[in-house]
Amino acid sequence: MLLILWPSNVIDAEDPEEELDYTDEYDTDYTDDFSDQFEFNIEDYDLSDWTNHEELGEELDRIEDESNGEVEVEVLGTSQNDRELYSARAGEGDRVLLIDSEIHGNEKSGTEAILSMLDTLGTDDSQEVELVLYELTIIAVPKLNPDGSEDSQRQNDISWEEVVENHPQLEDAEPAWYWNESANGFDVNRDFNPDLDYEPQPEDLPGTSADPGIFLSNEARILADLYQDLEAEFGEVEAYVNLHHMGTPQLEETGEDVTVALSYPPLGPEDNPKYDEWEDLDQDKSRRYTMAAANGMEEKADDDDYPVLARYINPDIFDLSGIALGAFGLNGSASILFEMAGQQPQTPYDEDLIEVVEDGLWGIANSMADGTVDDINGDDFYDIPKYWPDEPNVSEPGQYATDFTENAAGEAPEDWSPIWQGEEEQFTVLEDPNRLQHVAESGVRGLTSDEVGEIFGSAEMFGLVRGSNVQETLFELGFHMSGSSTNENMIYADAQIEDADSGESSIRIMERNGGSAEALASEELPFTLEEDEWYRVLLQRDADALRVKMWPNGQEEPEEWQAVEEQGSRYGGSVGISHATPGTVNEYAFIGVGIGGEEAPHAPDDILDPEDPGDAPAIENLQPTEDLSLSAGESVDIAFDSEPGLDASFSIRMPLVNTQSAPTELPMTETDDGHYVAYWTATSNVEAEGAEIEVAVTDEDGNENRETAEGRLDINVDEDSSEKDITIDNIRTMIEHSDETGEFASDEAFQALSTHLTAVNHYEQQNDAGKVVNHMEGFQDLLNDQQANEAISEKAFEDLQAQANAVIENWE
Repeated sequence: MLLILWPSNVIDAEDPEEELDYTDEYDTDYTDDFSDQFEFNIEDYDLSDWTNHEELGEELDRIEDESNGEVEVEVLGTSQNDRELYSARAGEGDRVLLIDSEIHGNEKSGTEAILSMLDTLGTDDSQEVELVLYELTIIAVPKLNPDGSEDSQRQNDISWEEVVENHPQLEDAEPAWYWNESANGFDVNRDFNPDLDYEPQPEDLPGTSADPGIFLSNEARILADLYQDLEAEFGEVEAYVNLHHMGTPQLEETGEDVTVALSYPPLGPEDNPKYDEWEDLDQDKSRRYTMAAANGMEEKADDDDYPVLARYINPDIFDLSGIALGAFGLNGSASILFEMAGQQPQTPYDEDLIEVVEDGLWGIANSMADGTVDDINGDDFYDIPKYWPDEPNVSEPGQYATDFTENAAGEAPEDWSPIWQGEEEQFTVLEDPNRLQHVAESGVRGLTSDEVGEIFGSAEMFGLVRGSNVQETLFELGFHMSGSSTNENMIYADAQIEDADSGESSIRIMERNGGSAEALASEELPFTLEEDEWYRVLLQRDADALRVKMWPNGQEEPEEWQAVEEQGSRYGGSVGISHATPGTVNEYAFIGVGIGGEEAPHAPDDILDPEDPGDAPAIENLQPTEDLSLSAGESVDIAFDSEPGLDASFSIRMPLVNTQSAPTELPMTETDDGHYVAYWTATSNVEAEGAEIEVAVTDEDGNENRETAEGRLDINVDEDSSEKDITIDNIRTMIEHSDETGEFASDEAFQALSTHLTAVNHYEQQNDAGKVVNHMEGFQDLLNDQQANEAISEKAFEDLQAQANAVIENWE
């Protein structure tokens, strides 16, 4: 089933016109004019119950005066319109709790809750409050966006001309995506950057919701500076609370109106590889502190029906490092989001709601003070009911790639499936180079990857593609492929070849929705597209941000994306290729896919024209050069010189005398740079005349060389040669060979066997059969022990055991 995100919820595609009746904190479309949707006359509302900016200063002065030094008020800076940004500080502990409210000027209840909490901290001498003041340092910014608050609007109040005055380096840059022209201001809660030292750069504008913020507003910069000051003073900001309002959702199962929704930083799937370098990010920690807030609200509730708590919209499907919650979470703080029901000015002052919010703040503070926050199970967060419909889990991070070399030529690839009007005979794997060919016919015909399957969340797709018989569209490559014939859904990249009308080549981000295709973004390419030329394409969905770039094969990948668009209404579906122009032929030499924050693998640079790996390494001074006659138990030294660092092996190639077995490749050891050695010991069950010694070397590029030694081997060919006595000297020689070729893990193992044979040799010279047999059995025990402790190679163990058995048989 296709799912649509609008703008923050997942809605069944059968009712794509269904809209939510509230604005959500993770909404990312701020470039449109919302005046029609949220049109109101502020003069029609009574805001006198709410604390305005002037009253806030007076109230903070009162709290400070009455606190006898427990609460200290400071002006952190000013807004664009010169209104003070106040902070209040209480406590002397090492655990830091930072709280802010009214980052959006139309979300006011948090300010009232903070003022009530500060009043209690300054005047209440209860044991609970005293413990909090002793263990914690609490810093609150009650009204972060005073300009927006005065107008009861989400944004602050600053023109783009004023932004450029504040940041002259941005004179020629486009406005940031989160600056709203109709509201004349920023959504301040999109202006944060996890790099707290970041300075605005023109090349980072306009940006997207998936990018960090730019620190263009006074408000965001002031809060980030406060955060850094606290880090410098205390080492870390242990917890950060961000107080907001939302709309008026109802619980999914019961239909009850939600009082407060809670959440943690929305940074994509758990363990998002995009944030691997942010080692201090701890989402479970954020969930534990969020549960502390929920526990505080429920423990102080007057009845079972109020408050109604909920999980806020699934944070795994959003990726917002540019909000305060995300930026401070990436810096290691437990970051907690409160979303209260209703927004101002439409939602009136609600003392009960304000009390619930304060209870949540005390829940966090108390559990930090007594240490119980460290014992909370973060997974309990998932037991809080939700108010959005079920949706699939976000895909785990993964990478997939194919160059079609594992598919049979002349057939459709086995691990791909046609979609819509697609049929297998339209998709064929070809050779030289290996590639997937798609011959388009009438109708929209696609092919999707079975290995990747259905994906949910962020994705990236790479293709190495060329086209012929192109009428206009060179190719179609994308994801979110779902639906049925004539009702196709897909987000894809295509490229428009130059024609008489356009006079230019372009790259586009496209959407198919219910069978209709629409261009979401289009940009002219810095080169002219041509048929039968290979191009590299990269399409990315990063949360709500869609990006694409294209470049000729053999050239460097551009650093910048060529086309960018925000779009959040496609979720799920498969990845693949498609086309709708009859007669167009596409060929793909490589397709790579990354999901869950992973990058899509790219085709190797030489995939279409592999580099000559070079000549095979030479083999020189191959030994033995003369024929040798071996009896059972006797060994031959094998050696040669070549390049260092090679894989080397040898085999004994027997004439078809008394064996039909294939020669076994045995490893050789590089004892010095480029010098390779081994030995081979004849056994009594082999007879051969003129056996050959073949050696092989392979370099890192797979180049292989083989040569046969001039010296041949006659093995057990003399009469009774296979029954010749094996002496202790034969075994000692074999041990020395084994040591030279690295068959022992240590010198101690070699010395132990050599020392043991010295005693056996003494009894052999005395012709003392009993002691020879007894000590050779001890020699075998020693071998067994070395094998068990991996002190000897399997080959040396088997050879020495065979020779020891032969000696014992000779003397028994």
